[in-house]
Amino acid sequence: MRFILGVSGIYMMLDMFRVYPLKVRLWLLLLISVHFVAPLFFLDHAPARWMAGAFVCAAMILGLMHLYFGLAKILGIAHTPWIVPMVLIYQDLFGAEQVGHYATWLIVAAAVGTLCLIIDAIDVARYFAGDRTPLSPPPG
Repeated sequence: MRFILGVSGIYMMLDMFRVYPLKVRLWLLLLISVHFVAPLFFLDHAPARWMAGAFVCAAMILGLMHLYFGLAKILGIAHTPWIVPMVLIYQDLFGAEQVGHYATWLIVAAAVGTLCLIIDAIDVARYFAGDRTPLSPPPG
């Protein structure tokens, strides 16, 4: 049961919303909204399908990593599945002219995703440089 709850991300989400300050919780809600909920409205576009799928993959990886590391900087590595959809988002953004809500989503997804991946890269680098103190231990 622990494994299933880990893969589902239930432990991790409970931990994050228990430990993180309000501004981080709001950031997490923004990430979920932009990279999982919003793409569901644009499934006729490949970048949206890829981002929704990559979000689910990353969430499962994060959940499993959380079981072993707790809330630690290494968890940022779990967002690597986002790289392919981010490339597709930028291709659509700078390719043919997009209009309407899809264009708005592309701009927001590019900005939020890029910032998230930069933060993740910094966190992972700090983890490998020795900053390994978890904000919360693995669920027990």
